[in-house]
Order: sequence, then C-alpha cells, then structure tokens
Amino acid sequence: MKLTKNKVHRCYELDVLRGFAIVLMVIFHFCYDLSIFGWASYNTGQDLEWRIFRAIIVTSFLLAVGMSSYLAYHKHINLRKLTMATAKLLFVALILTIGSLFMYPSAWVYFGIIHLIAVALPISVLFVRIPNFSLIIGVLIILSYSLGWLSMEPIWSWSVKHLGIPKTTVDLASIIPWLGVVLIGVFVMHKQLFSIRLPENTVFNKLSTLGQYSLIIYLVHQPILYAVLLAVKSL
Repeated sequence: MKLTKNKVHRCYELDVLRGFAIVLMVIFHFCYDLSIFGWASYNTGQDLEWRIFRAIIVTSFLLAVGMSSYLAYHKHINLRKLTMATAKLLFVALILTIGSLFMYPSAWVYFGIIHLIAVALPISVLFVRIPNFSLIIGVLIILSYSLGWLSMEPIWSWSVKHLGIPKTTVDLASIIPWLGVVLIGVFVMHKQLFSIRLPENTVFNKLSTLGQYSLIIYLVHQPILYAVLLAVKSL
C-alpha cells in the first residue's frame, strides 16, 4: 500500500476504497429518493438486489474503518486523537439524527452507519495489538448472527416499547453483525491482505479525493439530493 507524502500519511488504496463506497452510497440514496417521490417502483429496503447492494456499501465502509484503525493505532494508541475522532463521529451522528427527524419524522435515524462507526472505532482500537484475535471475534460475531445465536432483536424490541424509537428507520446499521466486519478489517490491514497497488490514474485519483472527504460527503449528499428532487417535483 502506498502512503501519500503529506502530514497525515494517508493510505491511497484506503482512500480509493472509501471513495468507491461513497459513490455507491450516493447512487443508492438517489435511487431511494426516486422511490420515495414515486418515480420508481422498487423497494430498496426489501428487494434482494438492493439489499445486496447496500451490504456491499456498508461492508466497504466498515472494512475501511477497521483497516484505518489498525494503521493509525497499532504502533501507538493516541487517546487524544481517538477521543477527537470519536467525538467528531458522534457529532455528525447527532446532526444526522436531528436532520432525519425533519425529513423522515416517522422513520428517523437513531442508529445508522455513522452511529455504528462512532461505537465501533474505539472498540476496534482495543484489538489493534491482537489482530489475530480480532479476526476470530469478528468471524464469530458474523457466524453467530447468521446461525441465529446472536442478535440485537431483544434490545431493539425493548427500545421500541420503552424509548419510543420508530419501528422503521431509513438507515439502520446494527452493531451485530456489522462490528464483525470492522474487526475483520483490523486483521486485513495487519496481514496486508488488501495490498493491491493501484495506479494513480484519473479515476482512482478522483475516488481517492472523494475518500478523503467521505464523512463530509456522507453528511451533505442526501439533503442535497432530496432538495433537488423536491424542487423538480414542485416544478
């Protein structure tokens, strides 16, 4: 993997992966908005192809979280840096929740992908010094979920009844099983399994740039898409 020669020593391939994921997410949300406005008949929450598409996006983001966590903290765990990064994610998550309350009052986001990343990042740092164990725990989480042994369903049901969260939400990224993907990402970076040397051509450079600003893009793209489509509909 190449580290760009700048102050923060970014990993080019990781930024490309984030950029790829953010492009797919913008496409997904654009198509979702088309269905919301009644201009498309598919259901992105139920149709198998759309669920697979979303799973690819979420997996890409969360692998990148685990990989970047290992890259940033395996030599030295800077608690101040970690605290600042987590606080920034929590702040963005709060903004997304408040924004969704206005856009989707009956299906607002109480635990989307940014909320998950804010929780998963500090957890992943606990495993950067034991990456092999991180792989084992990550696989066990996903396997246990797949076999029905481990689920967030009881907590979700209790929260709907007692905390007043909506039964449906426009974005849900449950800790189980998605934390497993983050922990696998720690191992992937440790073993350099994602060591593809990407050429720095126009396409990859643009994806890398998008990847460097993926959090900002994630925050603003959906309100922009929604506003544009609302304007088109009003015309």
